[in-house]
Amino acid sequence: MPVSFNHTIIGAHDPALSADFYLAVLGARPAPSWGPFINIQLDDDTLLQFAPAPVNDPIHMAFLMNDDEFDRGYNALRTLAVQHWDPQMTRPGEISTDEGKRVYFKDPSGHLLEMLTQAYL
Repeated sequence: MPVSFNHTIIGAHDPALSADFYLAVLGARPAPSWGPFINIQLDDDTLLQFAPAPVNDPIHMAFLMNDDEFDRGYNALRTLAVQHWDPQMTRPGEISTDEGKRVYFKDPSGHLLEMLTQAYL
């Protein structure tokens, strides 16, 4: 079996709020939850598990998607009035279109997220 990424635990001030945010923006789907975790699943079956935890050191995660999914997610950001920036974080309210589409934004717990349509490598 090849190595693949299976799951990660994401600390959240409010796990249910964070899970709902990722469901809306990323178009993920709900997954069975257990213990302290609120779980959602990405299209490639990667499991994101949200757990109650203080967020002292926010993390960065980037989500690769096609143009249609990016547009749907970007529209969700705008509908939810989520502050967002180009990747250099110098132009609020804008995306970059230099190499595919890219946008940076924060989740409800302050983690820095990125949506992109073209992989870096």
